[in-house]
Amino acid sequence: MKALVTGGSGFLGRYLVRELVKSGIEAVVFDKVINKDIFNSSENKGKIEFVEGDVLDFEAVYDAMDGCNLVFHTAAIADLDAARKTPVKTMTVNVIGTTNCLESAKTRKVDRFLFASTVYTAGNWGSFYRVSKQAGESLCKTYNDEFGMSYTILRYGSIYGRDANHWNFIYRVCKALLTTGEFTYISSKESVREYIHIFDVARETVRIAQDPEFSNKAVLITGHQRMKVEEFFNMIKEILGKDFKIHYTPADQRRHYVITPYSFRADIPVRVNLSTYVDISEGILDCIREIQKELKQDEKY
Repeated sequence: MKALVTGGSGFLGRYLVRELVKSGIEAVVFDKVINKDIFNSSENKGKIEFVEGDVLDFEAVYDAMDGCNLVFHTAAIADLDAARKTPVKTMTVNVIGTTNCLESAKTRKVDRFLFASTVYTAGNWGSFYRVSKQAGESLCKTYNDEFGMSYTILRYGSIYGRDANHWNFIYRVCKALLTTGEFTYISSKESVREYIHIFDVARETVRIAQDPEFSNKAVLITGHQRMKVEEFFNMIKEILGKDFKIHYTPADQRRHYVITPYSFRADIPVRVNLSTYVDISEGILDCIREIQKELKQDEKY
């Protein structure tokens, strides 16, 4: 079996690639910029193909998909604040790019197209990022209606872990508190989140991709440790053993949900129950260790 991962060098993509290789599936990393060093291990040797390209280039996507049974489409502008400021770029990359990938998958007769979406699609928050992902979900369903293209929509919750993008929430929090001792949170302190570690996300995503039960369905992949953001900050405070300042943004400037991203909709996703998962406190501690190591390396230069 062979799988293409668009955005394969990104945070989610690289962990999916590693999980695919671990599962005995040949992986193709498709990305605008490829760092082969992040896949440099004996376990990955000879099992990963690298293709440098843009999802806006149909021919590049089509060529990279040759011989693939599965496509994991993770390439996107996923920073909510960046998406809010660049609506045209966001819609172009996230919608036209998804269309190019679906059209290629249809023509290549791929077995299933797995679309990396978000819990934000079920509500009214998330600005243009949400809109672009809602459009992507509709495209998956319409390609199935019109051409029989099998899909699975993966609505991810708050993902965290090592190697996260610098705009990833937990990464930004930990780095800010370690370097400045304060952080500005763009929502209420009553906000509730269900954080899920990238290890759990990658494992469940690859499992779902091989299970026909999830074909042509929307699947919710989020954590089982529901907590208020204020509790989350207190946990980090205890781990670091020092005090810090948290500034909460006024209500009229917020772009993120408080208790739930959902509004009433008929399309209800299947929720995945994790048999095992990384505990949030252990995951945060691991992130802090990585950031401390990164900061020490910066001091050398």
